[in-house]
Amino acid sequence: MENVILGISLLLCLASAGLVVYTRKSLVMYTDQLMECLEAVLAGKKDIDFQENQETLTGKLQMKLHQIYENMEKTTEESICQRKQLEAIVSDISHQVKTPVASIRMYYNFLERNNLGKEKRGEFLCAMGHQVDKLEFLMGSMIHLSRLETGIVNVQQVKNSVYDLVAQAVCDVALKAEEKNINIEVFCPQELTACFDMKWTVEALFNILDNGVKYTDKEEGKIEITVGKTDYFVRIDVKDNGRGIPESRIFEVFKRFYREPESADTEGIGIGLYLAREIVMKQNGYIEMHSAPGRGTKVSIHLPVM
Repeated sequence: MENVILGISLLLCLASAGLVVYTRKSLVMYTDQLMECLEAVLAGKKDIDFQENQETLTGKLQMKLHQIYENMEKTTEESICQRKQLEAIVSDISHQVKTPVASIRMYYNFLERNNLGKEKRGEFLCAMGHQVDKLEFLMGSMIHLSRLETGIVNVQQVKNSVYDLVAQAVCDVALKAEEKNINIEVFCPQELTACFDMKWTVEALFNILDNGVKYTDKEEGKIEITVGKTDYFVRIDVKDNGRGIPESRIFEVFKRFYREPESADTEGIGIGLYLAREIVMKQNGYIEMHSAPGRGTKVSIHLPVM
């Protein structure tokens, strides 16, 4: 009887020892797998083999590690994208600023001359003031653009009056239109609403109207603003009877700093339509354009109803 009890005790000891060895081996393997996976994540490897298995603890932990890894990759890609955008903006600023700065320096050198007549001095001061205005406008536009593109400023979409939106934009451009004898007609129901950020969308619409005023040179210049509603969008059509552009260039005019070859004598830096499109797209809307040389241009803004 004692031998039987001794044998059972020995078997239990051996089983316990085997269980301890197996548990230790499993923990070592489990730890090695996690360490290997963590080291690969920290090293930024792209081909990590995550052993995802809902039935094991290792598999569950590796599945969570995989999710963390994907979030880290997404954040890294967004940071790289934002850095590239910022680099492009800085490059654009430095390129665009060179011309007015060089002009200001040139006029300043002229003004330093003692033998310069009063009339010429006035002309150079006026020209210098024009370049300063251009520089100020450029910097303001670039600040808005950089904030919008890098996400520093987020648009706040709430239900707003479309009539108030159009009224503010028309008010902002009215003086320029009056100076060129351009008549602005508005057809907009007062009760119409849409979801948009009032401040940013006024700027977008103003840029489109300002573009229409700039490139309408006819004696009987006219801009028509017509607002209507579909199932999902409010549509704001801005139609002018200006010079128009070829259909092949419609995509180009929405690029940053693009200027029409024929527009060298017209003020502007080629950022208005680009900024307008970015503002509208960030609000889940879109812009479309139809134009033809000598037949004017129609730009349509689509703002979501909800």
